[in-house]
Amino acid sequence: MKKLILCIATIIITSQLSAQIDGFSLGPKVGATFSKYTLDIDDIKEEAKSTFHWGVFARIGQGVYVQPEILFMDRSGVLVNQNRPASEQVIKLKTIDIPVLLGVRLINLDVANVRIFGGPVASLSLDRKLTTSNWDEAITEDDMRKANWGIQFGAGADVLMFTVDLRYEVGMGDYSKIDLYDLKNRLFTVSLGWKILQ
Repeated sequence: MKKLILCIATIIITSQLSAQIDGFSLGPKVGATFSKYTLDIDDIKEEAKSTFHWGVFARIGQGVYVQPEILFMDRSGVLVNQNRPASEQVIKLKTIDIPVLLGVRLINLDVANVRIFGGPVASLSLDRKLTTSNWDEAITEDDMRKANWGIQFGAGADVLMFTVDLRYEVGMGDYSKIDLYDLKNRLFTVSLGWKILQ
């Protein structure tokens, strides 16, 4: 009962907010994620993995806008040690990401627009799973940091109440606590959003 009351209150407050703020929209989004970990060692080969993400976004503004989001992301990738046969490490991180993007509408029509955007993203680890095969000095779960930063940039388009984003993320921080490694994550995402309130 408390959760139902909280949900109803949130919808009412958000509806009132959208009516008072010019260019406000809010809704869910889902999409595909193509993730890769990079390691600054010549003998390590990096392979990407495809996963998915989901969450909510808000957008505030007209020609220039701010777009904060809360996303649940799977950040996966494979590292292969080319000096040892059948040697690999699979890294799977489940994170909650909080990007705050600044965007500009290049084309802004009544029923459609085209946008570009960029900004920082904070990534907080919810779960870490590393699987290793035939690799003595591989990274472990305890070696992984619980938080990191990145920069996202991309382009998108809106048609009526639907929004599509193409986005690339460059990891700025080292996910590994080991001094020997500089482990960074790179992402490419494609997402579809639905502006429930606008």
